[in-house]
Amino acid sequence: MTKVIAAVLLILLSPLFAGITFLVWLTDRQSPFYIAQRTGLRGSTFAMVKFRTMRAGTSKDGAITAVGDSRITPVGRFLRNTKLDELPQLLNILWGDMAFFGPRPEDPSIVARYYDDEMRKSLLFLPGLLSPGTLWALRNLHWIDGAADTEAVYASKILPERLSRDTAYFERAGVISHFRLAMTTLAVLLHRTVSAKHRE
Repeated sequence: MTKVIAAVLLILLSPLFAGITFLVWLTDRQSPFYIAQRTGLRGSTFAMVKFRTMRAGTSKDGAITAVGDSRITPVGRFLRNTKLDELPQLLNILWGDMAFFGPRPEDPSIVARYYDDEMRKSLLFLPGLLSPGTLWALRNLHWIDGAADTEAVYASKILPERLSRDTAYFERAGVISHFRLAMTTLAVLLHRTVSAKHRE
């Protein structure tokens, strides 16, 4: 059923998908997509698809994106604040790499360097688009704002709490809690759209 829903959404949202694809390409005539290796279920890796939000070739300069990161294009900043850059991950759901609800997939290098046994419990669930840990992280991005070492701050202050919240949630999640999570996520994204204080 999950794959069917993803396929239907891809069809319904195809005009938006095409419009964003053209807009991102128009900024610098480079590929509109960013393919990132991510850690999935039980530590497997997969290629996650996103709309590219940074200047071409700059993603290799660091796995963690800071608030106000100079690598992000103007179009990319809008896509990140609305999370429309995640839209191509409907393809990952269709392919079975991801679900609508699950812990956000992490960069394999971050997993290798920082995950302890407790944090690895989050890998027992199929990664997804929506998670309570992601919402918590969005509200606490200020911790890495202006940090000299964004990865160190992310790994010590944001990552453990995000994964702890996700693991606790997905161990007992159900249809009602997923519906609440979806509505809360929508409210947060709308707030980010209209409030400059909460944008990236």
